[in-house]
Amino acid sequence: MKKELIDKLIREITDKGELRDLYKIAKGANILVIEEDLGRDGGLYFYEAKTKTIIINRKLSYYHRLIVLAHEIAHAILHPYEEAYFTCIGFPKASIKENEANYFACKLLDFIGFWSDENLCIYEHELNKSDKGFIAMYMKYLSEPTTKIYTKELI
Repeated sequence: MKKELIDKLIREITDKGELRDLYKIAKGANILVIEEDLGRDGGLYFYEAKTKTIIINRKLSYYHRLIVLAHEIAHAILHPYEEAYFTCIGFPKASIKENEANYFACKLLDFIGFWSDENLCIYEHELNKSDKGFIAMYMKYLSEPTTKIYTKELI
């Protein structure tokens, strides 16, 4: 999938930038979001009975839940009929679909102002090593937009 198409989809689901709350974005895209205790898993997405559903681990910190939610929204939009489980996030993945979801999540989080939130650093200690890697790779992407951190298929 082309980056331009992902960028276009993000503009569409955020009502051309009017929506900045991930939970409202999910609701606007007809995605049900549920928070439950998932043990060690971050979240999951599935499609059943004509309903797109995301379950987020309620034990995660606020910012960690946003990362997981953005990633699962990506699966709901990009791969709506396939299940996805969030264990950890990072670059690059062997799966093209995971790389697409990671890119989508990065861009969506950027679009809603997540990366510029001054409170993000307060919660950094609650993120696991893989999530910190995700943030570091995205910051590298922001500072060096020509860096190839995604697979060849995501151009």
